[in-house]
Amino acid sequence: MLPFINIFGMPLPMYGLMAVVGFGAALAAALRYTGVYSLSKQDLLFSSVYMIIGIIIGSKLMYFITYIPKLIENFDIFLKHPWETIMIVFSGYVFYGGLIGGAIGVIIYARQYKLNIWKFADVIAPVIPLFHGFGRIGCFFGGCCYGIEYHGVFAVKFPYNELVPELSAVERFPVQLMEAGMNFVLFIVLYTYGRKKRKPGRLLGIYLVSYTFIRIITEYFRGDVVRGVYGGGISTSQIVSFILLPVGIWLILRKEKAVV
Repeated sequence: MLPFINIFGMPLPMYGLMAVVGFGAALAAALRYTGVYSLSKQDLLFSSVYMIIGIIIGSKLMYFITYIPKLIENFDIFLKHPWETIMIVFSGYVFYGGLIGGAIGVIIYARQYKLNIWKFADVIAPVIPLFHGFGRIGCFFGGCCYGIEYHGVFAVKFPYNELVPELSAVERFPVQLMEAGMNFVLFIVLYTYGRKKRKPGRLLGIYLVSYTFIRIITEYFRGDVVRGVYGGGISTSQIVSFILLPVGIWLILRKEKAVV
């Protein structure tokens, strides 16, 4: 666990740093794909600004949504300390919220400049897991999204964190690194498969189907409940996964010729 790193005496949060590195790597990889899908590098770069705004807003809003049950349960605390409570309920990020928000940002850009949205989908989809993989490494450094109690091979023991006292209580399963590795493998598969032009939306469909299965599985290895866990042990992210899964299947199976 390494929440911060000092560069020239300035403390930088590792989560944010890894997210920036991951986004840069993903953008560089996507730029190599623009020629395959007839998308200009300029449009990809400009749309990434819309994407970043959407990722931040979407991930924050989803984090707030997962906090709603706890907020209702402790509404008296909100009335006593409204500003501090607001800061807490918007302090984190949720990947699916960022994914949806980023997609909306790109759609807005494509609509604004009358561009084919499927070209963006085919270029961006393969590199999403690359960005996400780096983000999960950032989670490991930051101590968030931690795993269940585990005492086997590769078990990790996080140092004490006053914000999350239970984190250091026991050895835990390194679920963040597990998901990072699965994302990197998914990136390699999609990036290799997408070198040849595929049907519009197919790469996005494969990504959605693959990642929803990854997320449904890895959620059972998560030890934190801040993301929201409902009756039967189903998390918010698993609910979203079950919603996105048929969307991914439809994108793979739909019949449409490749965009020139």
